[in-house]
Amino acid sequence: MILSPETFSPDRIIDISVTLRQGLACWPGEEYWRLEPTQRMAAGYHCNLSRATMGLHTGTHVDAPWHFGEGDRTVEAIPLRQLVIGARVLGRAHVDAAVGRSDLEGKLDGIQAVLLKTTNSGKLEALEPFDRDFVHLDEGAAEYLVEHNISTVGVDYLSVEGYHVENAPVHHRLLGAEMLIVEGLDLSGVEPRDYLLVVLPLKIEGADGAPARAILIDSDHLP
Repeated sequence: MILSPETFSPDRIIDISVTLRQGLACWPGEEYWRLEPTQRMAAGYHCNLSRATMGLHTGTHVDAPWHFGEGDRTVEAIPLRQLVIGARVLGRAHVDAAVGRSDLEGKLDGIQAVLLKTTNSGKLEALEPFDRDFVHLDEGAAEYLVEHNISTVGVDYLSVEGYHVENAPVHHRLLGAEMLIVEGLDLSGVEPRDYLLVVLPLKIEGADGAPARAILIDSDHLP
């Protein structure tokens, strides 16, 4: 089947990735994004070359199960079926602390992936300082996702887990169920409904996570 150009027209594709640039907030202790010139044509070189330095959990990225020691699956082994998948964007702007079980009940039927749009969205892209009180998932929500066999979950800040939570129970529950976690999304311009999610992390051998480009495609226009 050949898809028409209209299927992938710009108004049907939404970039939900955060731009990697100077000033982008990152998790305390994680290495900030830096782009350094190594060659410049203005200095007499035949081309422009640069070197990038960053932590693997900076900006839009995925967590592999090995990130929290849940099995030995590293990022290059994440199944493609979890990266290209039908997804529901669920608006939860009313939540000011933690998304709980009650915020998800009755909303996950018939889907494999869910992206949570909260008041976090837009903060990273706007280069706001790191917010220790960002909206996150609690343990009840994590358990509900596992009960409903959700394959991929995405959030609009740098972690599914609250900054002040100890021992990472949410990460352990989700990754232990081999759920793909996508963090650092920008859902500020996205209408809550169903889409095709495409999230492609760098294929880095042995890595606990990787930066990714993530897009949504209007599923109403797919065959």
